[in-house]
Amino acid sequence: MEYGSILGLCWTAIFVCYVIGFRSQNGFFMLLAICGLIALLPLEFYLGIRIKKRSLQLDINLSFLFSFMNILSMFMYACLLSGCIEFIYFAYIDKGELFNSINTMLASADIKELYRQTELSVYYEQITEMIQELELLSAFDKTMLLFNNSFLTSLILSLPVAATAYFYKPATLK
Repeated sequence: MEYGSILGLCWTAIFVCYVIGFRSQNGFFMLLAICGLIALLPLEFYLGIRIKKRSLQLDINLSFLFSFMNILSMFMYACLLSGCIEFIYFAYIDKGELFNSINTMLASADIKELYRQTELSVYYEQITEMIQELELLSAFDKTMLLFNNSFLTSLILSLPVAATAYFYKPATLK
């Protein structure tokens, strides 16, 4: 739970950076969120190694399955924590402002011209339709979309993190 809380709060911080970036139309926060996603990958492996070290301190021999289940529970706790915070945002704080900001950004002449110049106007239409459909979803549905994305990513990432934790041989325990 401890490591899942750390991971969930980091995922929430990245979500907040995306929201601030879209709502303020500020690229710095979007870049910060992307850098945060990249920086989280080593943190996830580090937390897996910490689980291995803690199990060795407690004289518990981790099998791969046990290591996988520990890592998966860490990720699932992070999914639950970030999902709860995202639901609170969509249900009580947002009131549709996020998707209005995205629609405003997409409706700007610069974006339309960029898509026209790169001959991606078909994709522009698809993106605007998708945003309009997402705007109609309830707060619970929006949260479930993000939760499902986090869940699938967690399932995929838990395998290499568990393998790293299982095969890690610490030189010394601190």
